[in-house]
Amino acid sequence: MRLSHSLAALHGLMLASLVCTWGAAAPAKADQTLRVAVVTFAPGGPDPRKSVSVFATYTWSPMYEALTAFKEDGSVVPELAVSWERASPTSWTFTLREGVRFSNGRPLSAQDIADNIMMLKQGEAALLPISRFLDGVTQARALNERVVQVETASPDAILPRELSALYIVEPDLWRKVGPEGFLKAPVGTGPFKLKRWGEAKIEYEPNPLSWRPPKIQALEILDLPESTARLQALLTGGTDVAIGMGPDERPTIEAAGGHLHKRRPIDVLTLTFVIGAGHPVDDVRVRRALNYAVDKDSIANVILQGMTRPATQGAIEGLLGYDPALKAYPYDPAKARALLKEAGHEKGFTLNTEVIVSSNASDGLIYQYVAANLASVNVKLNLVSIPTPQMIRIINQGEWKGDAFSQVFNSWPAFDSLRTLRMHSCLWAQPWFCDERITPTLKAAMTAPELDERARLTTEILRFYHDQATTLMLHEIPMIDGVAKRVKNYDPQKGKINYETIELAD
Repeated sequence: MRLSHSLAALHGLMLASLVCTWGAAAPAKADQTLRVAVVTFAPGGPDPRKSVSVFATYTWSPMYEALTAFKEDGSVVPELAVSWERASPTSWTFTLREGVRFSNGRPLSAQDIADNIMMLKQGEAALLPISRFLDGVTQARALNERVVQVETASPDAILPRELSALYIVEPDLWRKVGPEGFLKAPVGTGPFKLKRWGEAKIEYEPNPLSWRPPKIQALEILDLPESTARLQALLTGGTDVAIGMGPDERPTIEAAGGHLHKRRPIDVLTLTFVIGAGHPVDDVRVRRALNYAVDKDSIANVILQGMTRPATQGAIEGLLGYDPALKAYPYDPAKARALLKEAGHEKGFTLNTEVIVSSNASDGLIYQYVAANLASVNVKLNLVSIPTPQMIRIINQGEWKGDAFSQVFNSWPAFDSLRTLRMHSCLWAQPWFCDERITPTLKAAMTAPELDERARLTTEILRFYHDQATTLMLHEIPMIDGVAKRVKNYDPQKGKINYETIELAD
């Protein structure tokens, strides 16, 4: 089924109503507070140990920094560390930037980095998301004031990339007042200090001791889960940047003097099947049929207006191991029906699916379009919308209530596709797909001593998952931000907004 004119008309009516709202709005604010609307706040408030998601980065990076970061092209660049090198197959040394101070005035040292790492290896902290992400690290020690050595249980060719996820807190204060006391007034090295963390708004003030002080007077981050709410806030001057816009909003935003900023994709959107629970999707023929039944070209070129492309695998171009030879499942409803008949499901079935809506560009519309496609092969897609925190619990604890769920094959924070692939296997605590045939290759890839070997094995793994059709692979997620006219120098880099270099016109 092709995208209907009525669907496009619905978009037009929605945007027209927002244009009217904008037309009655007050002029853009002339103050020097940057306001950014995001999909959700980091779980756990200002505790940077409790998530490794890109949503957390938006809210933590103003006040905390890591050893490394990424440019938009995916290359690793210095942050608190200015250089790093492999000391042995299982150890790395990192040299710190000179002159860095925490916001309470204490100088940053190599011992602080070692303390941050080792605190995550003890007690309940070892169960936190960031701890699990760095579970291969066995030891960290300061060699001198500016050099820290990090050791791993087995070779880890991408440790500098992985340490981009570790935000550094002031460890002496953390130990002195405990986590609860620390989070009331957190101390990091970032360009801002936390002023107030509310339920719907986070307020920051500049950190005068930062090695990269901001150019604005204040920063506010707003929690607006609905994309229409973020758009309206942008049009009425309630926010200066709206994360997670869609291409259909371009005319309205440009009419208000703003623009859309497109970042490079970092993720792939899928509907992931819960396999092995007695559902029709246990059969690989059914899974392949569902992939053939969906017109992904229309999603990429019509709904998303050519701002992305159909996904071919659980990785995006540029990631280690990406296989350019893999192709997306073509749109072939006849083949889909034949496979369903062969699998004994000619009359179809219901696919109960839990999804997050308004998290990515036009995702609600895309899910409805997928439902229409599947209906043409007698499969009813029953969509249940749930909030992001609930989806995180489902993935971590295995609390699926259906046959599938929306899942992002995400390369964040290390820009390495193995992270999601590992989750999608027997190695995950609550697996939704477990095939021991691929487990040895996964383990070998994760411990490969050299990048070339890791890339070769990752390619092999991506081909396996493509052939097994463990997900309904949709498209590479376009990262589109709405930016107001008064915002200057907006230049985010791989999941991080450049809060410190943004300027606001009078």
